[in-house]
Amino acid sequence: MEVAEPSSRLSEVITYGPTDPVPAASSNHETLVIEVLTNNYIVKKVYVDPGSSVDVLYYRTFESLKLTREQLTPVRTPIVGFGGHVVHPEGMVTIGRHPRCRTIPVNFAVVKADSPYNMLIGRPTLNALRVVYSTYHLSFKFLTPAGVAEKAGKPGRLEPGDDVEQVVLDEARPDQVVQVGAGLPSPLKEEVICLIKDHRDVFAWFADEVVGVPPELMVHQLNVNPQARPVKQKRRHFGPERSKAISDEVDKLLPAKMIHEVQYPTWLSNPVMVKKDTGGWRMCVDFTDLNKACPKDCYPLPRIDALVDSAMGHEILCFLDAFKGYHQIGMSEEDQEKTAFYIDHGVYCYTTMPFGLKNAGATYQRLINRLSKNQIGRNVEAYVDDILVKSLTTSSFLSDVREVFGVLRDSRMKLNPKKCVFGVTSGKFLGYLVSHREIEANRDKVKAIQDMSPPRNIREVQRVNGRLAALNRFLSQSAEKALPFFKVLKKADQFAWTEKCQAAFDKLKQYLHHLPTLASPRPEEKLYLYLSATDEAVSAVLIRDESTQVPVYYVSRALRGPETRYTQASGRLTKWAVELGEYDLSYEPRTAIKAQALADFLAELTFTEGPESTSASVEVSTPSPWTLYVDGSSNGDGSGAGLLLEGSQGEVCSYALRFGFPATNNEAEYEALIAGLQLARRLGAQQIHVRSDSQLVVRQVLGEYEAKDETMQRYLSKVHQLTAYFESFEIQRIPRSQNKQADALSRLASISFSDLNKTVLVEVLSEPGYVEEVTCPVHSEETWMTPFILFLGQGALPEDRAEARKI
Repeated sequence: MEVAEPSSRLSEVITYGPTDPVPAASSNHETLVIEVLTNNYIVKKVYVDPGSSVDVLYYRTFESLKLTREQLTPVRTPIVGFGGHVVHPEGMVTIGRHPRCRTIPVNFAVVKADSPYNMLIGRPTLNALRVVYSTYHLSFKFLTPAGVAEKAGKPGRLEPGDDVEQVVLDEARPDQVVQVGAGLPSPLKEEVICLIKDHRDVFAWFADEVVGVPPELMVHQLNVNPQARPVKQKRRHFGPERSKAISDEVDKLLPAKMIHEVQYPTWLSNPVMVKKDTGGWRMCVDFTDLNKACPKDCYPLPRIDALVDSAMGHEILCFLDAFKGYHQIGMSEEDQEKTAFYIDHGVYCYTTMPFGLKNAGATYQRLINRLSKNQIGRNVEAYVDDILVKSLTTSSFLSDVREVFGVLRDSRMKLNPKKCVFGVTSGKFLGYLVSHREIEANRDKVKAIQDMSPPRNIREVQRVNGRLAALNRFLSQSAEKALPFFKVLKKADQFAWTEKCQAAFDKLKQYLHHLPTLASPRPEEKLYLYLSATDEAVSAVLIRDESTQVPVYYVSRALRGPETRYTQASGRLTKWAVELGEYDLSYEPRTAIKAQALADFLAELTFTEGPESTSASVEVSTPSPWTLYVDGSSNGDGSGAGLLLEGSQGEVCSYALRFGFPATNNEAEYEALIAGLQLARRLGAQQIHVRSDSQLVVRQVLGEYEAKDETMQRYLSKVHQLTAYFESFEIQRIPRSQNKQADALSRLASISFSDLNKTVLVEVLSEPGYVEEVTCPVHSEETWMTPFILFLGQGALPEDRAEARKI
């Protein structure tokens, strides 16, 4: 079994205390799901159940482990579930005897049953390991020959494409399958499968099975400007692979009467081939010229944030996808020839609405809203062709799906069974991973940034910023993180990827490993808006407050040049309070806010950089470096750290820290270094020289020693993160005799506070310094005040003369 590094000796008592980390999922009463190493295979999604009197190995996992039925020992005793359901095991099998970590043989009952998990660890194994289990910490601890080890888990999730079963709808056509969530209870799953089979006619496996919605229900019209001059694009030639993909697509659309051959068209466009994630090709048409001649359809599209929030909190979800969705809406007859396009052996035009037209999305949204007007917001959410069926409870799941099937059958719309998933608890919707309890970032979008190589030109920098925009809701201080990239884009004619840009790029990738999860507000729920402002930033955090505080939305904006010169706003606060009086708002003093430290931290770390000097004659003086002396101490009475910071003008600041958590000598040394760097940064130091008598810390920071221990790695990562804020950083090991003052402070802090001088600052830390704070993403947008601010601050007027006259 894979475990963390031992934290203490074999003789010590296993305990859980206030210093043990508590995952956010524990407040949601999640189960403990881990990974184990068994039979030389890593098995994921292993459910730890202290209430089970038997260890269970599901038969599909039994086969995946390359075990045979000859290894099974017959057993007659059945397994009885919580509701009295009886399962007869296939037999018992013993797995174990691995030399690594703490390995014990386990007798598994092999059962054929549906489960979202691969294995179940019950009391027999937990007792054999002498496990101390904590549901609050979502982990358990046990003894190993090297000391106490801890195994923490993370709840498994169901996503479209994972943990689903392929269900055949027609035995005569085994290729016609749909996907149903593997975690559904067996009786409910059987009813869902029967319901899907009864509505087989709402699915389409081939293009000729699509009949399209009735013309009286929806038809797409181009409304081309009569004064627009028709454009015939110059024909483009494609390679053999793309030409074959175009021919194959035409061969599918022609029998389905979605296209037909045309002669003497007035508008003529070229195909555009787009690579799919699956490796195939998607054929589109370049309607750029045609779209310029069409007016914009102002039909409103739903707000994505609102749809994602409304999807959360439902027990069961279904993700639906229409089969060639746009092609199920017909084109008006007078506009069909305008969609003409070239292929190698002719010219064809669409009889149905193709992808790529200017107002195709608005037309499709209008159709969906018209069909689901009684369901949207209740059990259906839709954004163009992304459709989600949501059920508050399992009892309403069947009726919700049946209602949707009825609407689809009446409108003759067809679903793509390969992309539909029925009965899962979480999945990807509009770029987010939504579940019953939380909203997470799309891991594919996160991975897309993490897998990127350093940009080599302006276009690749733009690609980085575009991918970051899709994650803004989860990125704290996104503007500050992307500031080096923005500077590169400002100098588009002189592309230069500097070391500072690379450091920001690496730091961004590291941060993406620990993105926060967000909650969704409930109707009529009281929310808290935490505000904080400094000379350089304003920040706000919208919070749900139940047993714990959970973030709903983060907003932070760095103040622009003129805004930093505004007068004090105290005289305008009363006016704004009156303006907001129509809303149900109550104001509380800052001391009453539980998470004000969070808001202050967000504002404190959001900075803007001053304008770059454009004059070559200005002399810039280089500030003198600050010197930081640090030392840590740990003994039987406790642990602490001391630091002495000497400023560039001779000022001296002494600081003592006492830890409210156990720490070794090396950990105390790292805590002192982290606290000193944070203090120097707050005081505005740009160059810092660190002096420490710890050989291990100094050499690990310099890269001469490798940090093998997980805790040391986390401390080292935090130090590197802090040193990036300084223009120059230097660390040097000195003899203890030259570090007496910091050494004395650390010893005093680790023993008692009574002997400390009043001029020494003392702080008690409740958690290690490598624990990351929660920060807010930055969303910046222009308002009606922006033109006035630009005029007052920079004298700039809009290019539009009418707008300029208004100012």
